[in-house]
Amino acid sequence: MPVIHVLNASPRDADTKRELVAELTATYARVMRMKPDTVRVVIQEIPREDWGVGGVTLADSGQDESLPR
Repeated sequence: MPVIHVLNASPRDADTKRELVAELTATYARVMRMKPDTVRVVIQEIPREDWGVGGVTLADSGQDESLPR
């Protein structure tokens, strides 16, 4: 039973997470030639103040990894 663990510093809405779970599952199952119902996906959202890059938290860095809408 494979587990895909996603660590994310940018909270997303439920619809976006559903889409991510579906896409990761489908891609993994296709590439690995496995049944999709055997694939597990865990999304763990980390607050931006608890995630550091280059010695600075994301909250303090002003970095935004989101695509413009």
